[in-house]
Amino acid sequence: MRQGKSMRRSGENGSYWISYSDMMAGMLFTFALILFMAVYQLVDLQQKKTIELETKEAQLSTQQSLLIDQEAELKDKEELLATTTLMLQEQQAELEENRTALTAAQESLSLQQSKIEEQAALLAAQQTQIDRLIGLRSQIIEDLRDELNGAGLDAVVDRKTGAIAFTGAVLFDTGKNELKASGKALLNAFIPVYIRTLMSEEYRDYVGEIIIEGHTDTSGTYLSNLELSQQRALAVASYCLGPEMSALTAAEKELLQSILTANGRSESDPIYMSDGVTVDMDASRRVVFKFRMKDQEMIEQMSLILEGQQEE
Repeated sequence: MRQGKSMRRSGENGSYWISYSDMMAGMLFTFALILFMAVYQLVDLQQKKTIELETKEAQLSTQQSLLIDQEAELKDKEELLATTTLMLQEQQAELEENRTALTAAQESLSLQQSKIEEQAALLAAQQTQIDRLIGLRSQIIEDLRDELNGAGLDAVVDRKTGAIAFTGAVLFDTGKNELKASGKALLNAFIPVYIRTLMSEEYRDYVGEIIIEGHTDTSGTYLSNLELSQQRALAVASYCLGPEMSALTAAEKELLQSILTANGRSESDPIYMSDGVTVDMDASRRVVFKFRMKDQEMIEQMSLILEGQQEE
């Protein structure tokens, strides 16, 4: 009976160990399966991570390439910006120079404009003075004509210059320089009217010179005619200032002496016939009385300048 129990126990123990072994084998299998699954999942995860990492690396490489390109583009833009900045600075410096030059030019132009305005004002004033003096000379000429005609003197007054010419035949014998009686009579009648008109209170401040010119015809030599013309002009001047000219007061003679000039012109200014070629010998032998306004040379030059400006 004990043996039977022993055998039963022995059989029960064997079954136990078999069941335990099976259980352990099942557990080992399960563990192995779990381990396999874990390893599989780990390998799969690693592959996914590797793929993801490669993808990210590729993206990163692409981004790095893009970044390099952007950096290169940025560098180009920076260089362009630097070049543009330098160019702008140069242009700014040039603009400042041009502005300075323009300011200087404007100042110079303003100064020139001021000078032009001053010159224009001066020219206008001179033109006014010239017009006044020219008008005054014309008035003197008209007064001379009126006074001489009123005195019954047959004297031709040049309307432009105021010159009055007397033929040599009235004043001198041919080739002589001594005044004839008829010449003295003519001067006695003419000179007081002539001098008192020019030396009137209205005109004396403007008349600068009275000129007596002697002229000859073209016969003879130039030098002999020059000497004769000078002698005749001097003879007329001497008579006008001498004691025989009783029609003038001492004060009038003194005033006349201060502005009187006697010149010989020889044959340099002959008078021609109507044909413009043949010399009128009688008319060329003459004594001419002229007067000049004060500053007449300046007036004549200014008149020429102003006429030239008007023509331009």
